[in-house]
Amino acid sequence: MSEQEIAERIAKFPGADVEVLRKGQIAVKVPAEKGHDAAAYLKKMGFAHLVAVEYVDWIKENEFELVYNLFSYKMKMRAFLKVRIPRDKPEYITFMDLWPIAMTHEREAHEMMGIVFRKNPNLTPFILEDWKNLPPMRKDFDSRKYVKDKYDSIPFAEGGEQ
Repeated sequence: MSEQEIAERIAKFPGADVEVLRKGQIAVKVPAEKGHDAAAYLKKMGFAHLVAVEYVDWIKENEFELVYNLFSYKMKMRAFLKVRIPRDKPEYITFMDLWPIAMTHEREAHEMMGIVFRKNPNLTPFILEDWKNLPPMRKDFDSRKYVKDKYDSIPFAEGGEQ
């Protein structure tokens, strides 16, 4: 089946905006409230592997975009399922019931962007230790200020450069 034929099948999902990106890649945008159902639809079509959950900070639009990177071994095709959620209340439903590995990807998105995934029981710190600041992958996180505040007061070891 060609990318165009698959795109046409996916476009039958209510509210889906489908685009063929290139050979073997399709982007599917849906409203946030239809994201989980669209993911189940794509899984049923053969996109059985959740490769990653990526996130984009659209600070000017006051939104986060979640990009579910899915792969179909049967079709040798990748689908990028995209949903946008409000940045001021970054909350979404977990996809763990469809792909258990979503727990890990959502945990990272929670830690790096502050997105809460409802019904994900493990949103504990994943990489950052004792982090008390704004999540570090948000565009409004000031990394220079953080480094200055955190490390400028630490004396260098004797003989070290400053």
